[in-house]
Amino acid sequence: MKIFVKTLKGTHFEIEVKPEDKVVDVKKAIETSQGSDVYPAAQQMLMHQDKVLKDGTRLGENNVAENSFVVVMLKTVKVVCC
Repeated sequence: MKIFVKTLKGTHFEIEVKPEDKVVDVKKAIETSQGSDVYPAAQQMLMHQDKVLKDGTRLGENNVAENSFVVVMLKTVKVVCC
């Protein structure tokens, strides 16, 4: 099924997924589609219907269906120095 991924920059793109795919797999698909330098899977946070999607859950469990919109955000990385 096709879903649309919205970014906080106001752009969107589509990816092909299955209802049984886990959220972590969708993050990897986004990373592959857009580049690991732009959307590294480890820093992504996905939201659907104002709910943060947990990595271990499946898209179907989160009511993500054909032509749904999912929002992708990046978590900030805290760097500890010295």
